[in-house]
Amino acid sequence: MAGKKKRKVSFGTIAILAVTLLILGGSFLVWNRLSDGRTVDLSKLKPESIDLSIRTGSPEEILEITETTTPKPVQTTAPETSEEKPGRTFTLTAAGTVAMEGEVRKNSYYSEAKQYDYYDIMMLLKKELQSDLNIVFTENLFMDGEKISDLVSSGAGCAMLKAAGFNIAAGGFSKAFNKGEEGIASTRGMMRENGITPAGIFENSGERQILTVDANGVRTAVLQYTDTVAAATRKNMIKNGTGDMVPAADAESIAADIERAREEGAEVVLVFLNWGKTGKAPDKNMRTLAQQIADAGADLIIGNGSRIVSGAEMLTAGGSGREVLCVWSLGTTLSGDRGNIKRMAGMLLQATISAESGKAEVTEVCYIPVYTWKYKQDSRFYYRCLAADQPAPDGMDSEQQKMMKKAAETIRNAMKDSPVEERKSE
Repeated sequence: MAGKKKRKVSFGTIAILAVTLLILGGSFLVWNRLSDGRTVDLSKLKPESIDLSIRTGSPEEILEITETTTPKPVQTTAPETSEEKPGRTFTLTAAGTVAMEGEVRKNSYYSEAKQYDYYDIMMLLKKELQSDLNIVFTENLFMDGEKISDLVSSGAGCAMLKAAGFNIAAGGFSKAFNKGEEGIASTRGMMRENGITPAGIFENSGERQILTVDANGVRTAVLQYTDTVAAATRKNMIKNGTGDMVPAADAESIAADIERAREEGAEVVLVFLNWGKTGKAPDKNMRTLAQQIADAGADLIIGNGSRIVSGAEMLTAGGSGREVLCVWSLGTTLSGDRGNIKRMAGMLLQATISAESGKAEVTEVCYIPVYTWKYKQDSRFYYRCLAADQPAPDGMDSEQQKMMKKAAETIRNAMKDSPVEERKSE
């Protein structure tokens, strides 16, 4: 019988065995390094192999904004799953009038680029605007395709506000409807494109609208009303069904809005008002309206429109006996009007607001005096808004330092008899 032939080991089999041995060896080395407490070095990975992306979203997603147009039924019993979170708070900073007008506007135009650039004007205030809600009064319409003027600004104005840190703009003012529905729609659109939520101006929906935001977990209504629209303009707005696009400062309507905001879950109600006459102190009508708003359930009342700081008072709400802070006017944060020191100065109002057991409390209230510094460099004037209680910035000459100190003293004099004190400097 012939002997059996020996089988030859194929090259493929040898390759498979070699790969297997390599895998086993590698696994042993990794196990050995992990078992003795040493770490694996990831620094040599290529950057593109690690996902460092950050989720971004629209202003509505980031701030959780709601603009309601139809009333919801009153909830008589709490949901079984709801649970009150005690001690929830948020911080607020509110700034006075910002208007791209006069010399500020003219000196912010760059003919070579054929565009306006306001971006750096408010950057020195950025460190003061670190609150959960940073709200500013604006007195411009933002429109493309319109001639730029003291009334109409380009989108560069919105970019400036966002760069400084503002996330809400109270856009109702005396001339807010001067460009009709188109002006309101454009202004709201350009604000939103720059990440700013508009308050006090609405597109015509046929229903009265209310803005609410989630401020660090506290449902907050931000209501703004305008008392300075010309009587003839207001009359035509009402006639044409556009009156609620710039809500009027009417006590009955404000009370209804506050009630509705509460029904829809608002734990805090902030009321902002564009009222008063330029350069004038609060009058009898303003005081009467403020008391009615406090009686209606507002937690904080902040006014502007006179372009000067006018002090603050504590109002006692009728019936409940609650104390409600009313700040009559925050003055001017930015304007081209430099003829009067009172209109070259303003203040930031800062507060901590808490909501607990269905009640809101406003604490840690203070103000920061603000001044607009004007200086010349390379044959061009520049403007910078800054906190006037801080040391003078590098490059400020002695004359401007005197003006800054004068602005701070002007604000202090206006606030000396009020319940709001200046912040304590670090």
